[in-house]
Amino acid sequence: MNDVTEKILRKAAPYRAVALDVFDTLLKRDVGRPADLFLLRGGTFANARRQAEMQARAEAEREVTLAEIYARPCMAGYDPAEECAQELAAVVPNLPVREAVRALHAQGKKLYYISDMYLPSEQVAAMLRRCGYDMLDGGFVSSAYGVQKRSGALFRRFLHDTGLKAQEVLFIGDDWRADVAGAALAGIRAWHLPGNDPGKREEDLTSRALAAFCANRLSGKPQTAETIGFSVLGPLMVGFCQWLHSSTAQCGGRLFFLARDMYLVQKAYRLLYPEEKTGYLEVSRRSLCPVLLEKQMFPQLLAALPRQHLTGRQIAAYCDARCQTEDAGRVFDLKTGRDARQAGKFLKALQPAPGTALTQEYLRQQGLRDGDCLVDIGSGGTTQMLLEALCHIRLQGLQLSGDSRLKERFPEGRAQVYLDISEENRPTYWAGQPMLERLISQDTGATLGYVNEAGTLRVRRAAHDPDARIEQLQRGALAFVQAWKDSVLAAVTIPAPQAAAPFLRLAAKPRKAELEILGNLTVEDGGTYPLAAVGAKSAYLRNPGRAVRDFKLARWKVGFLKRLLPLPLPYGRLYAAVKRNDKG
Repeated sequence: MNDVTEKILRKAAPYRAVALDVFDTLLKRDVGRPADLFLLRGGTFANARRQAEMQARAEAEREVTLAEIYARPCMAGYDPAEECAQELAAVVPNLPVREAVRALHAQGKKLYYISDMYLPSEQVAAMLRRCGYDMLDGGFVSSAYGVQKRSGALFRRFLHDTGLKAQEVLFIGDDWRADVAGAALAGIRAWHLPGNDPGKREEDLTSRALAAFCANRLSGKPQTAETIGFSVLGPLMVGFCQWLHSSTAQCGGRLFFLARDMYLVQKAYRLLYPEEKTGYLEVSRRSLCPVLLEKQMFPQLLAALPRQHLTGRQIAAYCDARCQTEDAGRVFDLKTGRDARQAGKFLKALQPAPGTALTQEYLRQQGLRDGDCLVDIGSGGTTQMLLEALCHIRLQGLQLSGDSRLKERFPEGRAQVYLDISEENRPTYWAGQPMLERLISQDTGATLGYVNEAGTLRVRRAAHDPDARIEQLQRGALAFVQAWKDSVLAAVTIPAPQAAAPFLRLAAKPRKAELEILGNLTVEDGGTYPLAAVGAKSAYLRNPGRAVRDFKLARWKVGFLKRLLPLPLPYGRLYAAVKRNDKG
């Protein structure tokens, strides 16, 4: 049970009846500030709506009603029913409070709501029912009585109409002035509901809405892989898919998502735009290497190989080719490109393996053509370059992120990037990019090639042990996508900086639970490596070299450092300092 739920039950125990405030107590809105709902309908409406309420309150000697606000001249042409519909769509239950109210109802307590609100009482009742509060015994809304909580008058009316004595009632609300002090004026004991007001201090509407949206659905829940997926991956999926939808409409080509990295993105896109047909292209640089070798496309083959230190045996394995014994153990530095010329000579000596015709047939069946859009996690756009060379076409690359190679490889804007990471955040993003790739990719082995089964091509994959945490993370991300689509925020575009902010925070400043959930995951990076697996500290003290080795192996080095030393240290700066000496 959540702490807030427990506190409410404990505070309410001596009382016969409990009354609660409505907004920010029983109910939450999917916006950071109440007036943000007006902004969702445009700046012109928002300005007129604020002006109308100010004028109505200035002229009234009692609580105003929605009808009086809309009677102002500046609201001519606007329908109050639209505001009521929007309010209804924006509310969600305050989960810990609803849990407490249900428990109090089961105990037989009398339950009421009291609200200072210009909306009609019928509207407030409908919002409460929508959020599961169908057990309340009655309610009092200031617009119906012409008096407010803050003066104590609405509380006195509540006591009169219910026949309750002040000492029999506990009132719960989030506002010290209206709820706590107002109740005290009527002799009613009140308990102030603590709240952190997520997002209210953010400068822009979208950031405020994102913070409120996540808090409203995760409040009181322990942090799990699913909640991390919801709050960290979910905003990125929605923002990226919105950008893809807009970019594809401008380009005019068909949309192909590249396996495995774009697995989650395609699922999110299908949730948001189910009427659109998309393709899932199950190719990898590994699956294209044998074809590139057979066609003697050696520059492209070098680009397709992992940018690592590879032995001749490893390079040959990538190409499904045999390697001469004397070259098997030779190490080629493909990470810095220092051995590119020697590697090129080595590749020319390899004998291509048979069976590459199936790869070429798979590509033919996909029907890629000029102008089609290829969605990838991005970097240098290598897979786009390889497909263009093999299929003799020009694709439009739509990448999540990218580096300086894009402009050289794809002039005329043929590779666009969603995340334009600032100079300040660039080291953080690229340090966390291997983790991001793992979290959003299909949890299967890499595509190695294809087999013909009774006339149907099937993908041949590398062996792989699925990790349940990946499925949970992705389920959480898709739950965010669906919830956003179904919410009052569905038409709100999430710009790249706001979409990336939760992941950048995770990469640079992970929380303890996030480290425990994600740290032991592994990633593929020319081999299989841990994200941030930390050994026993006693073993590190006995053998400091082991700590250095594990740090070099870790692909989320900030996470490794924080797991190793869980102290309030500037891990981002520590990582930047250590990176200068890290040759791994």
